[in-house]
Amino acid sequence: MSDDRDTEPSTDLSVEANGIDFECLRAGAGDRLALCLHGFPDDAGSMRPVLERLAGTGFTAVAPYTRGYAPTGPAPDGDYPARALGADAVALAEALPEELDTDAGAPVLVGHDWGAVAAYAADRVDPDAFERMATMAVPPGFEALLLEHPRQLLRSWYMWFFQLPDVPERALRWREFALVEFLWGLWSPGWDYPDERIEAVKETFRTEVSSLVGSLLRRDPPSTEDVAPVRTPTLVIAGERDGCIGPEMFEHADEIIEECRVVRVRDAGHFMHQERPDVVGRELVSFLTD
Repeated sequence: MSDDRDTEPSTDLSVEANGIDFECLRAGAGDRLALCLHGFPDDAGSMRPVLERLAGTGFTAVAPYTRGYAPTGPAPDGDYPARALGADAVALAEALPEELDTDAGAPVLVGHDWGAVAAYAADRVDPDAFERMATMAVPPGFEALLLEHPRQLLRSWYMWFFQLPDVPERALRWREFALVEFLWGLWSPGWDYPDERIEAVKETFRTEVSSLVGSLLRRDPPSTEDVAPVRTPTLVIAGERDGCIGPEMFEHADEIIEECRVVRVRDAGHFMHQERPDVVGRELVSFLTD
């Protein structure tokens, strides 16, 4: 097992992939690559518990700030839909071994929230790109299945809110990005999130708020592709107290993912990898090293 110096994430990695210069956190120097994708409203720093756990079990773990999130910056073409994020993930998996000067072997992919959506999209781009995937907080086919679940439509009010013209950017800036704190509290009720973590996320939003709003406005419309089979073996992790996505939305996961395992984390909400890092880390290591 690596020592603490190996597992502590550093911020000195920059890699060009899919026409974008990605700034990344990385931890470990193992012989396998783990690519870890953050969600919204969030940034790569929230992946630190995952990076540290994977780095301690033989992975080189990398968490990029995804397109539109500082310090990576906006997409040059202004393109932010899931298919673009999936293509980014595949391109990063191809570029990182050379950048790290290592033959990292078959990579694995971990995604939280919008990072989970990117993971499913990466499987559609290239089902052979990753040996295994783990997704957190968002099930496969989420948007395509929304109309079948009226309660989830209410929980997903923010998705429609961010389609409004002009309003979302002003709302995000209001009272020093108070909306970020509101969503974290709503989605992970009862969690006393670290002040320094939420402030770091706010700083990311201050830097690139226009592109972040653009990434939410330019969404793929739901399609049959969203419920196409996911061919990469996938662990799906849900928080039992998630205020963003209800437990019923995960009932379809094993119908869409060909080789699927669903884990529900007790006493955790939407940000379960930060709320219960030991439990989530144990599940990730067990599945990704199987």
